[in-house]
Amino acid sequence: MRTIETDAAPAHTGPVPQAVEVDGWVFVSALFGVDPTTGERPDTAEAEARQLFANLEAILRAAGAELTDVVRVGISTTHLQRDRPALNEVWRQVFGEHRPARSAVEVAAFGRPGEGTRFMVEVTARIRADT
Repeated sequence: MRTIETDAAPAHTGPVPQAVEVDGWVFVSALFGVDPTTGERPDTAEAEARQLFANLEAILRAAGAELTDVVRVGISTTHLQRDRPALNEVWRQVFGEHRPARSAVEVAAFGRPGEGTRFMVEVTARIRADT
């Protein structure tokens, strides 16, 4: 098992890595849409979703993968009905024709390090053998 860490995405507090890679499979730990340098979250759902996917892309890049290698995304959000349109718009822009499996659930709140954020994702990707 290889631990994946990059300064281009927010670090976790405690002993949790940003991601791990096993046999070409990348498992991204709980990831939030906060700025990796300031720890601040954007003001709007759309901006937060953009930051979230920028953070994801940075972690995948550090693992040797890319967004088109994503096979599954689990999304938790504090306001599913209200924020789903913004999330879906950014999703379409980020993934384009690539359509990974996805689930979404509403939660009451996030603890640290995602306190006050709208979204959290957990992602599974597969590094292609031809890359």
